Order: sequence, then C-alpha cells, then structure tokens
Amino acid sequence: MKISIFTSVLLLSILLVAGCESLNQDTYEEFFVIESYAVAGRPLPDITIKRTAEATDFYDDEAVRVNNASVQLLRLDENGATVDQYDYVLQGDNGVYTAVNQVDLIQAGDTYQFIADVPGAGEQIRATTIVPDTFEIISDIPDQLIYQGEEQLEITITNTTPEFRQNVFVFSTVAQEPTEENLTPFYKATFEDDDDVELNDFIINSSGLINEGSFDINPDNTITLRFPWLGVAFYGDNVVVIDSVDENLFDLVRSQEVQLGGSTLSPGEIPNVLFNTEGAIGIFGSMATDTVSTRFVRGF
Repeated sequence: MKISIFTSVLLLSILLVAGCESLNQDTYEEFFVIESYAVAGRPLPDITIKRTAEATDFYDDEAVRVNNASVQLLRLDENGATVDQYDYVLQGDNGVYTAVNQVDLIQAGDTYQFIADVPGAGEQIRATTIVPDTFEIISDIPDQLIYQGEEQLEITITNTTPEFRQNVFVFSTVAQEPTEENLTPFYKATFEDDDDVELNDFIINSSGLINEGSFDINPDNTITLRFPWLGVAFYGDNVVVIDSVDENLFDLVRSQEVQLGGSTLSPGEIPNVLFNTEGAIGIFGSMATDTVSTRFVRGF
C-alpha cells in the first residue's frame, strides 16, 4: 500500500528530472534508478533497480530492468560501522531484489545503507536512511464523520523522537467503496472535467507533507494531527494511513512539489529533485506507519 503511494511520486519526479536535465545536455545520459521503502517493524524491503530511457523512445519496462546487480543491505551503528549485513537475490527477471533473510525486521531509529554493484557501471550505487521512530494511534476514532462537517477527524498518536530536523507525516486515504457516485465534490468535478483522469487515480489519495506547524503537542507529549478534508476523495468506508517519513522521502516530496509549481521561484531558479543517492537517481527511504478506519458520509 505504501509503495503504491510513493511510487507515483517517484515516477513523476524522475520524469521531471529528466526534463530539467535535458536542458543542460547535448546528448542523452542514462541513469540507474533505484526504489525501496523500509518500514519500521516489517521485514527487510525489496529493492528495485532499473535504467532510464530516452523520453522520445517507446517505454519498454523489460528493456530497462537491471538483473545482474550484486545487492546488499547493511545495518549501521551510530559510528557508521556495520552491525548486520543482508544479502539480496534477484526474484525473476523484473529488476526486483529480495533479502535472503526473511526473519529480521527493520528497526526504528536505526541506520540502513543500500549498496549495489552493477557490472560495467562507473560507480557503486549507495543510499542511506535513518528509520523514523514508531508510533501508535491512541485516540478513539469515530465510526463515521460528516464530510466537511463541524467535527474534523483528529488523530492522536504516541510521542515520537524525530530522526532529523522535525517530525513529518503524510496522511493517505484508501477508499473501500470507490465508485463514481461516491466521489466527493472536488474530485467529482475533476473526474468529469479531465478526460485523462481515471477513477483509480483517486483510490489512494495522499495529503502531502504535514510538518510540526500543522499538529499539536499535548501536555503528555502525545501528538494530535488534523486530517485535511481534501484527503477524502470518496464517501463511504476509508482506511486512513499515517506515515512518519524519513529525510529522504521528505526531500523527495518537497523538492518535487517545487517542480510542480509550489514556490515563487522562476523556472531558471528551480532546483532539481533531491534523491539523496550516489551512483543513481531514485529513492531509498523509510517510514513508520499506523492505520485506522472510518466512514465519511454526506451532510444533510
């Protein structure tokens, strides 16, 4: 579920980067593209490695898969020394590598480094993430809420220790009754006015980044988050997912938002998307997560 959310962000960001970089290149330059998301308390993540393709060529997923890499995941201590080393093997021929160890879980607060060697590549691919602290939803969630009613969905979670500048969260709703009749007004208008939009585009709907300025620290150090109404694309039952994201995902999403016009910078001043990788573009990120369910109903 999380991978679907962030995959759309990553793919869009890569397209934007390719567009920006082409302005400074006389000829096309190929990049490796990585994608992996470590989730606190869950098994070691799969890691995908592919190559970019020219924007003018027909996209052939099979042709861009990297199936000959040597892949490892390291768990590091606070001094950067290796604590655990995990070998990875290719699953099929789709460029996806899976950990041989299916027992160990991703540890909150720990540092993980992804390393890949690809024959013929100019340099080793590396990326590092610090996994956010785990949290738990402790507030009572209403069985249903009136969409855009006086009572807004507020979710209280246990206190967490930020692993970089601040806690940053992302809300995502996963619609359980995604029919055209159940679309909320904003998304219904978008669906009717844009021929390129499909109903499936709204099933998983993300709020974007929510930083410390948008939530309350309570006297007992718990955190209360207010769910934005714009996150509700469908009436009916919805699963609400809260992710606390690492610095890599934070940098990727915020820089991607700037590319899409989320700033006052002129085109020549807009920086490239931030990937925090060596020898490749893409994302090796991590998160902690928890989930609740509720029902959004029409007002009367």
